[in-house]
Amino acid sequence: MESHRHSYRNSHDLKRSCSLSNERGTDVKRVRSRSPNREGHHYRSSKRFENAAQLPFHAHHLQKRDLDANRALLGSYLDIQKDIDIAELREDEVKGRWKSFLGKWNRGELAEGWYDPSTKQKADERQNEQPARERCIVDTSIVVAARQEVEKSPESDEEDDGYGPALPEAARHRAGPAIPRAQDLQLRAEQDEEDREIRIADARYDRKQDRNLQKERIEELAPRADPGSRERLLERKRETTATNREFRDAKGGGEVEIKESDLMGDDGDDFKKKRKELSRKKNEREIRKEEILLARAAEREERLGKARRKEDKTMEMLKEMARQRFG
Repeated sequence: MESHRHSYRNSHDLKRSCSLSNERGTDVKRVRSRSPNREGHHYRSSKRFENAAQLPFHAHHLQKRDLDANRALLGSYLDIQKDIDIAELREDEVKGRWKSFLGKWNRGELAEGWYDPSTKQKADERQNEQPARERCIVDTSIVVAARQEVEKSPESDEEDDGYGPALPEAARHRAGPAIPRAQDLQLRAEQDEEDREIRIADARYDRKQDRNLQKERIEELAPRADPGSRERLLERKRETTATNREFRDAKGGGEVEIKESDLMGDDGDDFKKKRKELSRKKNEREIRKEEILLARAAEREERLGKARRKEDKTMEMLKEMARQRFG
């Protein structure tokens, strides 16, 4: 009996050890299966490109690592299609734009001209020429700055003052007030209108303040009763009665005030004042009209002068050309 138990126990331990060894083997296989297989990954990537669409001009499919080699082509694409300067973008923005361009390129969604090798060649040539242009621009700006510094230096001013007559530009302008232009007259009219509106607003404000002050003084002398009380109701009734009486007297016609000058006559001072006011207004209108006419004449004369000077320059150029050609 004990031998039978012993053999059963040994067989059970053997099965258990076999099962453990099988589990360990599967774990090892599982671990090995999870390890990266570079050859299989390369096969999958190459298979993906084989199944992709055929690109025009037998162009190759691009990858993320091809950014530096195709940066000029990407810059040309962004400049033409998106109106974006690649030099103003950050590196992460450039990578994002390259990712979008890469997807469109590999799917064959771009125009056929972008797949042409000459397009990339031209983009590379423009990129190589750009640093030379920037150097030329920098050198030109340095020369211009040096010239301006020399012209503004005090030594050159002293030398200019020591030789020759004064500049002819200052002699061309006549001394005295110039004829105002139409724009100047319009600006002056607008300023006068603004001043008039400001004066009217100030007068209204002053009258309102005066009425408020008078109302406060009346209330101080004869304070009103509390609102809602019987005394206040009687005051309002008396005010309404007085207003109606005034309206009735004015409507019924009463005494008419006539000026003494209308009854007895005068020396015509009012007529003289009105006539003088009319003449003053007429003179102001004539002055404004004359100013407008003078401004228009000045502008017309200025335009004619510019046209004459331009014509003189053209004639001098034609004469010089004829002299060089015919002797």
